[in-house]
Amino acid sequence: MRFGKSKFKFTKKKFLILGCVAVLIVAFVLIATLSTGGKASLYQRALANVSEARFFMKHAESDVVRVQFFSGIRERDYNVDGTATGTVPFALINIEPKDGNLHGVDQLRGFLTICDEEEQEVTLERNQFGGNFGVDIGREVACNANITFSLVLQNNSRANFDLKPAMPEDAISWTKALEIATEHLADHIRNVTSFETYVKIVTDLANIGAFWFIQFVTDTQDRHFAIINPDGSIIGN
Repeated sequence: MRFGKSKFKFTKKKFLILGCVAVLIVAFVLIATLSTGGKASLYQRALANVSEARFFMKHAESDVVRVQFFSGIRERDYNVDGTATGTVPFALINIEPKDGNLHGVDQLRGFLTICDEEEQEVTLERNQFGGNFGVDIGREVACNANITFSLVLQNNSRANFDLKPAMPEDAISWTKALEIATEHLADHIRNVTSFETYVKIVTDLANIGAFWFIQFVTDTQDRHFAIINPDGSIIGN
């Protein structure tokens, strides 16, 4: 599900800087293609056909909920159909209730603070296909940004969360994870007419750690994926 956007305020200058990421990715692909004589490598194809890429994840939890924060780029018209279209920056706040908490609740209210910006109120909608709540604030946030979130409880008190990186400091980047997955799954995607790329971050419920989840969806709806450790080793496909 693609959550609705919050009315989150940010300056025009920041929008111009952060909104350039998708353009830079396209430029990188074009430069790399020209340097190889005009023939794009499979990795360059995968990079050019990103439909969603989560650059990082920060999280925290209490006895009641898990809070996750992602930022990256995704399709403007999000559709898992094997064909990638133009992307826009996003930042998603996701809340997962524990043990059936918040049953019957359709919305949550909270306050998000990024670095030294003014605290902003956000409304998180329940996912109609699951029990989680989320909102997209419609911008890109730097991976080194300090992020705090306050969840408004039923008695109007707040539960405060200081979000921390889900992956270790020396973890590979999303682009490196994509390169590894592309090489690993090359036989499945090399000869297809078109495919789109998804780069996500998953965590296990036992809090062992976070992992890169790379998936390729072809125009015939075949799906191929790889799960990659923060150190670059492949642990599943």
